[in-house]
Amino acid sequence: MTERLSVQIDERNDAFTNAVKDQLLKALPQVGTASLEWLVREHYQFSFANKTLLQKAVDCTKKLADKGVSTELQRNVDEEDGHAPMYKKGMLEAGTDMDERVEFAPTTRFLADVDALCAPDPSRALGSLYATETAAIFEHEVFYEICKEICDRRGFTYDGSLIKRFHDIHLEDGIEQGHKDGLAAFVDLGPDAADGDGDPIDMAEVRKGAMDAIAIMQVWWNALLEKTLTGPGVTAA
Repeated sequence: MTERLSVQIDERNDAFTNAVKDQLLKALPQVGTASLEWLVREHYQFSFANKTLLQKAVDCTKKLADKGVSTELQRNVDEEDGHAPMYKKGMLEAGTDMDERVEFAPTTRFLADVDALCAPDPSRALGSLYATETAAIFEHEVFYEICKEICDRRGFTYDGSLIKRFHDIHLEDGIEQGHKDGLAAFVDLGPDAADGDGDPIDMAEVRKGAMDAIAIMQVWWNALLEKTLTGPGVTAA
């Protein structure tokens, strides 16, 4: 029996995200606070851009015969409304100003590369967004711990804080899992999803979009880890 495409994508995603998570969380006590703040600011750039990227994919996937894809992506856009400002405010309350950032070229390239996957091919956009929404679960798990570490070092109470609530919305309340599951249905149904007017879902392009997105995320995370784990304030384990 052929493994569902969503499962194949998940396996590739998990191999990359589990390795990053293991390396970063093991090193967390040795990383300086300034480096952790830097990492949070870079992740915030993705959070800030996410609605625009999703909306581009919404518009692109309207070309598909199955209008459920664009409807599901629009639901994701609507659920993300206000989350980036919440992230920014929550970290400011904890003493980290997101605006105190110098551009990091790998993040700029990463966002441009993801943007390019969101159009013009709707099947590729579906695969790309499935991959990034899946990786978002791992990101919130990691940054939950990073933000907690920053708060603990500053004597700022994490429990009950806005920044903890920001991560809890995406994890405990199931927003990211819901986004993943909602898109998985279309990733696995493929061309049989609908017979309406428009393009059928091209499984080869869905796969390509997902794998391209994962490769782009790997490059970005390698750059983030290199700078974070070799930056100022890192101590020996």
